[in-house]
Amino acid sequence: MKARKIPYFAVAIAVALTATLAFSMPKHMRAVRTKRSENISYALHLRERDRNYKLGVLIVYVDPGIKTERLEEVFDAAKSIKAKWIRIGFIWALANPEKDKYNFKDYDIIINEALKRDLRILPVVIWTPEWASANRNPDKYIFYPPTEKTIGKYGSGYDYLEKFAETISERYKGKIEYYELWNEPDMRPSLCDANGNGTSSDEYAKMLSYFYKGIKAGNKEAKVVLGGLAQGEREPECEKGYALKLLGSERYPAGKNFDVFNFHTNFKLPDEIKKQIEDNEKLLKKFGIGEKKIWITETSYTSDPKHQILEGYKHGEIGFSKYVYDAITTEINAGADVIFWAALHDYKPDVPESDPYKYSGCSITTCT
Repeated sequence: MKARKIPYFAVAIAVALTATLAFSMPKHMRAVRTKRSENISYALHLRERDRNYKLGVLIVYVDPGIKTERLEEVFDAAKSIKAKWIRIGFIWALANPEKDKYNFKDYDIIINEALKRDLRILPVVIWTPEWASANRNPDKYIFYPPTEKTIGKYGSGYDYLEKFAETISERYKGKIEYYELWNEPDMRPSLCDANGNGTSSDEYAKMLSYFYKGIKAGNKEAKVVLGGLAQGEREPECEKGYALKLLGSERYPAGKNFDVFNFHTNFKLPDEIKKQIEDNEKLLKKFGIGEKKIWITETSYTSDPKHQILEGYKHGEIGFSKYVYDAITTEINAGADVIFWAALHDYKPDVPESDPYKYSGCSITTCT
């Protein structure tokens, strides 16, 4: 059976999510961002003895089918700002388009090009194939959890997620150490509620359980990173109290099924970020897992004055550069183990000016 193409709008989002880099910066980091008319717009300068700090950035427009020349340019740009990690969107629906059939060719190329540059890789497994989805509507299936129904020799869609996790963990043993499941599952457009009970937290907790088993079966040394929670108080589509629901799940308590706790701090003031980290630490301790590391897989802001909503971080490039420094320094001092800036590049010209993330890039090399 020929696999149905992924909806165009979904591919557009996938491209935007495709890779991220984890990083930490010392207090004396100096952020430099030149005029937007220039090709390379931003650099992070570290003293020689601090080069071992983790450094990372969301890389947009790296997905299966990318030309090798473009891939090399993107990874070289990441390396030029001292990035230590890349976070790539590892799309289940593309890598496993038909039941029991895999296509890792393009991901192998992406991963190997990153490793040539000593960039560590965090793949974000996201988006359910149509054949495994709880909702096979052609415009929605990628955003739904796997089906509970038996669909093949391995069992339900959840069992096939476990099998996929095992397959990639075994395939990339020695190359990839950490695997993240989903991006912002607490945002309703990202992961839909399949059973109609008003929350996707129960489905995600189950997904995480099956995913964890699969990753460990493929490579017992591999680690699972919780899908980065948006925790967006200002976002009407963000489900509140999601982490509490995950950790408090009776059937699939999430604390047993991830090694790294993970959330996002986009467009938040440093004081808000500090409180967010403290609140999450308290929650982990409440459930007896306070020892788990905290990663922040998206920290972002904009250089576009019309979207600079935070006091103290306005006036275009000046406010942007100040925010990068203040936000990341706050996160380091508050104990975050790994941090991701979103994004390495500004988004393509066809992204509407109304999107506040369009000009969030550290480099404005044209994305083509």
